[in-house]
Amino acid sequence: MKKNKSFSLIEILIILTIIGIISGIGFFIFNQIQPKIQLNGTARELITDLRYAQQLAVSEQTKYGVFFSTTTPETPDEYKLIKYGTETEEIFVKKLPEKINFYQIIGFANQEVVFNPYGAVQEEGKIILINNQNTTTTIDVRPSGFVKKLD
Repeated sequence: MKKNKSFSLIEILIILTIIGIISGIGFFIFNQIQPKIQLNGTARELITDLRYAQQLAVSEQTKYGVFFSTTTPETPDEYKLIKYGTETEEIFVKKLPEKINFYQIIGFANQEVVFNPYGAVQEEGKIILINNQNTTTTIDVRPSGFVKKLD
């Protein structure tokens, strides 16, 4: 007699059930951490744009600023990169992702970080972002122009 070397229907169903359970747990965990991942990504992008404004201020020897706009609940918060030369010029506008907002903007006059031609800022301060799970992350801007994420 020859033995069949194959799986039975019950073995295949058990394996599919185990795969389904593991996938369900993974999906649930991903949904729990996804807002935090998005918050950290938004903070990194904002830090990159602040450093870009600083770099432009030093390389072009003129003031550059990042203006933070907190808007109505129906529209997302945004920030703008602005050049202060002989004329004020808006370089770009970026909207924050849905479910992420500015929680607090501390220490900056007119909710704006302004870099001088030496790369320093006029006022030091903090930018605090919040997501829909009330998780916050803080970006610190030092007087020398040093920008970093605190959390």
